[in-house]
Amino acid sequence: MNFFGWSSLFGESDSGKTYGATGLKIQSPAVKNDGTSLTADFEYQRNRIENNDGTMTIVPEKHHYKFKTELRPKKTGLLLVGLGGNNGSTVVGATIANREKMTWRTRNGEQKANYFGSITQSTTIHVGYDGQKQVYLPFKSLLPMVEPNDLIIDGWDINNANLYEAMLRAKVGLPYFKDHKKGNENYGSLI
Repeated sequence: MNFFGWSSLFGESDSGKTYGATGLKIQSPAVKNDGTSLTADFEYQRNRIENNDGTMTIVPEKHHYKFKTELRPKKTGLLLVGLGGNNGSTVVGATIANREKMTWRTRNGEQKANYFGSITQSTTIHVGYDGQKQVYLPFKSLLPMVEPNDLIIDGWDINNANLYEAMLRAKVGLPYFKDHKKGNENYGSLI
């Protein structure tokens, strides 16, 4: 096994950042926000089934849960087993490209790095009806979560390729653009 020390590519997490939606307020007696954490009471209902001598009895039960979520996530690391493979090198390349706000030219014009296809970054969730239209909010605005660009990524792989070679082999990420799109040598300096 080969251990890769690539955490330095991603720097330190920005602990001063505010995560989640701005302007989103939940008004519910079951939710409390003290500025540092969000506490929610949740009631889960299910039926318990009892079978006594051929007579089935349904007993409704309520289970009470309390969830607490920190509003400002702390530094978060992502450990990828198989970091040098196609999926791992794609995650690293996409994260670096988005963090650095990279662009490149294609025959259809300029392309910008984005997180389209990411459940947390581009998915919306139906939250209700405002009397005139259905309202959808970005998934990432409903729960406090770490921005992908702030992740500290590390991991290992069984092959001996470094991350640059792994990205070239998978035809993803920054080295591929540097070697095949010629013209912006800054891509290679991030690896």
